[in-house]
Amino acid sequence: MTSENHINEALEILAALGFPKGQLNERSALTLLALLELKPAESWDLAKSPLLGITPIMDFMKQQYGKRYAANTRETVRRQTVHQFLDAGLIVVNPDNPERPVNSPKTAYQIEESALELLRTYGSSDWDKNVRTYLASVETLKQRYAQEREMARIPITIEGDIKTLSPGGHNVLISKIVSDFAARFTPAGKLIYVGDTDEKFAHFNETSLTALGVTIDAHGKMPDVIVHFTAKNWLVLIEAVTSHGPINPKRKTELEKLFKGSTIPLVMVTAFLSRKAMAEYLSDIAWETDVWVAEEATHLVHFNGQHLLQAYSTNQSISEAQ
Repeated sequence: MTSENHINEALEILAALGFPKGQLNERSALTLLALLELKPAESWDLAKSPLLGITPIMDFMKQQYGKRYAANTRETVRRQTVHQFLDAGLIVVNPDNPERPVNSPKTAYQIEESALELLRTYGSSDWDKNVRTYLASVETLKQRYAQEREMARIPITIEGDIKTLSPGGHNVLISKIVSDFAARFTPAGKLIYVGDTDEKFAHFNETSLTALGVTIDAHGKMPDVIVHFTAKNWLVLIEAVTSHGPINPKRKTELEKLFKGSTIPLVMVTAFLSRKAMAEYLSDIAWETDVWVAEEATHLVHFNGQHLLQAYSTNQSISEAQ
């Protein structure tokens, strides 16, 4: 059995499962074969269900099928094949740890259990019947997995509405910024933007930002939270740090450029979950910014700027770094 045989069979399977023409290509076929860990000489009844990230998927394509994709096509594989497999309920993401953020380097995908059972029957006399049975139940399966993932999401309240963030430590910190930091240090402020590791915009009041003179470049890296502190008419930009760096001089310059049209002053804040996490980056913090630590939510560390957020908090606590 040649590798081309399996690729063609994988394409036939995807077509039988109703995938649109845009997904019926060699990349999708190879991705499916990788997620089944099915080698060219193996029959379909030997399909497996390993947990694989995007890079291991691409490594399998190269090692077993001789199909080499450039490293910069990882996003293409993820966005134009894996996402569609997820939407169809063919695979699940992070079944070993549903609370893992989807942008984690440890993110892994696995063939869905019922789909695995189906694909193991490809080529058998039961295939056609099994496909019909599977397709009749796939919507129910998709709803089940969507519900399980929704239960792991993190609720936040924005302007009286409850929204949810995808699970993971980064969004845990973002939820604390919204519920603790904003309420204490920007009381009655207006939440303009809240990012999400899963969906870039969990909340975005673009009209309000435009009214302040800011038009966002789609290629610019947004801060994690933006608040219009109306009491002082400041635009507060907050960066949540769990795996990437704080507002250092380079990032400060980037934010100043991204928000250069703002008609009101910018105030920049780096947020950490703990003092231990802050200690890792303390020497990198840019002057003229603030630092907030969620585990000591009533305090700010102020790096010699002119806009003193802490002066307007409910208890006016402060630690100064001059």
